[in-house]
Formats: sequence, structure tokens, C-alpha cells
Amino acid sequence: MLRITTLLDRARERDEGLSIVEVLVAMTVFAMIAAGVAMGIASSLYLAHSSRSREVAINLAQDAVDSARTSTNLFSVVDGTTTPTVGGLRYTVKQVARWVPSSGSANACGAAGANGGPLAYKRISLTVSWSSASTQSVSMNSLVAPTSSVTAANLGTIIVSASLVSGSGNAGAAVSITPAVTSPGGAGAITATIPKTDANGCSYALNVKPGRYDVRLSEPGNIDDGTSSGSLGAQTATPSTTVTVQANQTSAANFNYDQALTVVPQWSDPNASARPFATPTSTAVSLRRKSADYGPYPTGVATQVFPYTDGYKAVAGTPASCLSVDPENWTTTSGTAVAPRNAPQPEAGTNAVKAPVQTFAVKLNGKQDNSLRAVSVAPDAGSGDPGCATTTTYTFTNLPTNGNAIIALPYGTWSLQSGTVVSVLSGLVTITFSSTPPTVTTAPGVTATASKVLLDPRRAP
Repeated sequence: MLRITTLLDRARERDEGLSIVEVLVAMTVFAMIAAGVAMGIASSLYLAHSSRSREVAINLAQDAVDSARTSTNLFSVVDGTTTPTVGGLRYTVKQVARWVPSSGSANACGAAGANGGPLAYKRISLTVSWSSASTQSVSMNSLVAPTSSVTAANLGTIIVSASLVSGSGNAGAAVSITPAVTSPGGAGAITATIPKTDANGCSYALNVKPGRYDVRLSEPGNIDDGTSSGSLGAQTATPSTTVTVQANQTSAANFNYDQALTVVPQWSDPNASARPFATPTSTAVSLRRKSADYGPYPTGVATQVFPYTDGYKAVAGTPASCLSVDPENWTTTSGTAVAPRNAPQPEAGTNAVKAPVQTFAVKLNGKQDNSLRAVSVAPDAGSGDPGCATTTTYTFTNLPTNGNAIIALPYGTWSLQSGTVVSVLSGLVTITFSSTPPTVTTAPGVTATASKVLLDPRRAP
């Protein structure tokens, strides 16, 4: 009995328990193992969810391809974007459809140049994207051929393309195609309904007899950029072009056509913009983009133009016939362009386009004088004025009798005569001119002699 008691006492002495360090080590090891297990579970769930999302995306792309393949009208298969929601996750399905002619490269409508081979098939490109932990996407491409030939043998196809300034298609424009007024050849009237441009800005006329055709677009509030052959150089709301159709070929009529930008041309002195001035009975502004001039347009009248994103520069008068009116035609001795130069227009938040002109003070010397005539004349040698190829005349009426007036003229060299209005009949103004020229007050940019005045833009505005 005593021995048993002794053994129990010894066992109790050895049972000292676990230290706090041992407990901490054990907890750390357990936490590491648990974290690894949790990470593995999370990764498995993420991979399963990602795999499921990818499977849904592939199915959505396949559905779109199947829809295109079963379409009875490939012309109705166009670019588009849908956003279906599956299993609480939103997907974006973007479809790009391009006709591919038998000769030539794929493009939105099927023919980029004047002629191309028959429309052979349509290339459908699908991109399905979604976002969960990160943005992911899948892509799918397919070629879809029409069930029968697009155009019958020995006939042709006319493809019409209308593009916005952004480069995307202009949808909803009405299309008119008629035998050409000049030299139609074998062209015949098109009896089938020609659809409006689709989401890609495309329209088609099928089974067209070989010959020449006039193609015209129309859509309320739209205007072209002035490059259409039927209205070359003049922006118009109903642009036209002429195409030649050949047997078993496609012919393209391409337009740049967009919602018109409304502007109001004005004359303005960039060195004294707040200074009131009198203007002649007829004033005009030309709008310039790069090297192309449009107009001239009357000042103060709302004008619709093609909405180029880089805007227009405004020039008083007609720079095509008078270089003087454009400040950038005046050069310094080093040959660089000079100020004032107007920035691309219209100004932010307004529809004003301001053409730079020079204002100056003039005194009419005849006692009854109330009008003035300014005629462009040849500049003095060495003046720097590039001159005018065509004589330009401006007439001012209703000026203060025998008094001072502030008037505005485009840059250049001008001969001035003051006079008296004797009659106004059906808009025709008759003026008796005085033999005494008006007196011009010289100022920066204004150099007056006995017979003429030089208006020079070469100074900082």
C-alpha cells in the first residue's frame, strides 16, 4: 500500500502541464494550417466561380454566333452590344459584323473602294466580358455565308456607307438611288425598297443593272463634309455621289455625314474686341479647316456646318480670291505666320465663330456725307500685303453725317471714298461720292496715306 502511494506521489510530481510558450507555438502551427486550408478552399471556390462565369460567357458568344448563322437576312446582322445578367452576374456581349467581299478586305459595309467583288460572307467577332474580382473576357470569331448568292448573275450591288465624324456608322439615313442624270448607260430604275442605313451606317441595293447611278442621302439635321462628288467642296444636307455598277461586282458610295453644328459667323477685332464698330451693307465669313475653305457665309446668320472635332478658323471675306484678308498669309521677315490668328472655332460654350478684322476711326469730310465705299487696291511694294486677285468692294451707309465713325474692314490695302446716299430702290443704293477723301486716324496696324489705308495684322493681339 505504501509503495502504491509513493508511486502516485512521484507521478504527480512529474505532471507539471504545458508552458505558455508551448501553447503559443501550438496555436501558431494550428493557425498556419487553418489559413492554408481556408486559402485552398477559397481558391477552389474562386476557380469554380471563374470557370462557371467563363462557361456562361462562351455560351453567350455561341448563342450570338448561332443567331447570326440562322438569320434569314445577313444584312440584319450588324454591330451591337447587349448586357445580359446570368446568375446575378452582368455580362457585356459586343458583336462586330463585317462583310467580306470575294476580293478586298473586310469592312463595315463590304466595299471600301469604288468597286469590289460580290459579297461572299460575313465575319462575326464576339467579345464577352464580365467583372467579378477582376475584369475577364472571352472572344469568338465565325464566318457566316448567305444561304444563296447576294446578287444574281450579271447584275451588281451598290453599297452605301454613312460615317459620323467619330468614324462610327450613321444609322437611320434615308437613301435614294436613281439612274444618273448624265450618261446613265444601261442603268435602270430600282423598284425594290432601299433600306435606311443600319447600325453600321450601311445600306444596300441588290440586283442592280450595270450602269451609272446617282446616290443621295438625307436625314433631318445632318450635313456632309463637302467631299461627296456631287457636292464637292460645299457642305450640304443632301449629299450625292455617282457610282458605276459593273456585272457581278459591288460599287461603294461612301459619305461622311453627321449631325450639323450650328455656328454664327461674326467680324471681330482681336485687338479691341469690346470696341463697337459699323459694318458694311454686306459682310461674309469663310470657314477654314486645314487647307479647305467653306462659304463664304453671311455674318450674324445661323449656319450649319459639319461638326469637325478640331473646329474651324474663321476668315473675313473670301480668302480664295483675296489673300490679304487672312492674317496667316502675312509673313514677317523670317517668313513665319503672324498674329492675330484666331483659334479653332466655335468658342467653348458658344456658337460664335469670329473672323479677325481691323477697326479704325474715319472722318467723313463732305458736309452731307453719310456713307463710305472701300475698294481693295494693289498694295505698295514692300508693304508685306499679299494682295487680292479679285477686287473687293464694301459699302457703308447710315454713318454719322459729317462726323466720325468707327468702321471695320478685313486686312489689306483699301482705297476709301465718302459720299451721300441719294436713293435706295429695291435694295439698290445710289451714292454720290465726294471728291474729298475721308480722313483716317492712324493707329497700331493702321497706316494711312492721301489715297489709301493699309490694315496690317502683324502685331501681337
